Amino acid sequence: MTVTRQAYGALVALLVLAFSVAAMLQDSGLLSRIPPVSPDVPTPTPDVAEGAEYPLYLSAFTAWAALLLLLPVYATVWRSDQQGRAIWLSYWTVSWIAYVVHLLVAMFLFFQGDFAWMTSSSRVSAFWPGMLIAVWWPIDILLARRQATWVIVQRLLIHVLVLVLFVGGSAVKGEIVTVQVIGWVLAISALVAALIFSRRRLRHG
Repeated sequence: MTVTRQAYGALVALLVLAFSVAAMLQDSGLLSRIPPVSPDVPTPTPDVAEGAEYPLYLSAFTAWAALLLLLPVYATVWRSDQQGRAIWLSYWTVSWIAYVVHLLVAMFLFFQGDFAWMTSSSRVSAFWPGMLIAVWWPIDILLARRQATWVIVQRLLIHVLVLVLFVGGSAVKGEIVTVQVIGWVLAISALVAALIFSRRRLRHG
């Protein structure tokens, strides 16, 4: 099985799991119906009706699917060999697809298309950066086989933005310890990748 097929297989498996587990756990109380405290709303009230938690869980689980798919990305982004590049591009692509699924679920199932709600809710800490990432990310995928200096610079920037968004949403603000751990693993993977890349540049440079 090629790397691309493995990546798309992982995408399908994780999304199916996300939809299934969200349905199974929607009444478990695993996720809070009360949004996080914010300076504007120091004592928030539930924004999810009891018995209507499925969109909340599905939004979270699809985001976690994208988070898991990013792990191979930051472990291989520094590699210049053909296999490493194939792994990076395949998982960089499918993690974007999972992220778009998460955005669609969040915007149209959880927030029900209410733009004012989604831009003011404390559940969304970076709405506009998230939208920028959703547009910029596929552009980098289309530029994947180009190695011009400006392409490499923008690739570094989008990888940093995606990393900050996902680590912030998992390691820093995650409600579940397991998700926090995965977020820190992602952050450490990215740090190790950056150190390896820097060493290679110094060695050849």
